Amino acid sequence: MLASLVSMMTAAWLMATPTEAAGPTCRSIDGHVACGYQCKSDGQRVRCAQTPQGSCQVIDGQAVCFDPPAYIVRVYGSALPAPECKAIDGQVGCGYQCVTQFGKVQCARTPAGICGGRNGEIVCFDPPPEVYALYGREAPRAECKGYGSDLACGYKCTVGSGKVACNTTPMGVCKSDGLQLKCFDPPAQALCAWGKSLPPLQCQSSDGHPVCGYGCVKAYAKAACASTPKGMCKVFDSDVHCFDPPTAQDADAECLKLIGMATLDTP
Repeated sequence: MLASLVSMMTAAWLMATPTEAAGPTCRSIDGHVACGYQCKSDGQRVRCAQTPQGSCQVIDGQAVCFDPPAYIVRVYGSALPAPECKAIDGQVGCGYQCVTQFGKVQCARTPAGICGGRNGEIVCFDPPPEVYALYGREAPRAECKGYGSDLACGYKCTVGSGKVACNTTPMGVCKSDGLQLKCFDPPAQALCAWGKSLPPLQCQSSDGHPVCGYGCVKAYAKAACASTPKGMCKVFDSDVHCFDPPTAQDADAECLKLIGMATLDTP
């Protein structure tokens, strides 16, 4: 169950979250002052990381710093992969899976993120916190897919209706009606409540357009779906109305914390 998995992850975080022996400091150059961790100067400016897990370096004559998101630090602890920095044509980027194309550089902010280039542009995608809450360090690597001049990055990337689109979670689904391509993902709270046992999304056609969710109901060519497995849909006056009970009440507290949601107070 997700609760036991997250509890084990929480214990690991408490034991493994890295700390820096030296505390923060401040450095100054030509009247410019910067404070933080691992401060570096390139002779013109000084830069400092804002967290103990951040890193700074001088590359291509520029001082640059990178700070991983807080939820990534909690998930990976001392096993957090080292970020990279790349430079091209005077531009510098730091993070993960950095791409240098078209005279530009961009990087993902998390280890399972990805970047891709197409038609003169670079697109980057990072799995949202709920994906890391569910999979931990084993979060699936995202993908990028191109079609024509377009590029999309995420999960289950799909080509349809002359377009390309991706989901933001591995549990999502993309559907095309021949004219438009839509992607649907379960809400973060649902992932925290059901974890990997979350049922697959159902899909229906509503006035010729795809709609996906749970408990889908169709009436008079119109369809609607609830957002969570406990949701319900009913037909009234030829329209479909849906309702979802509060999911946070069933969600794992540590998972909610990781995705930045306040947990419910216990009576």
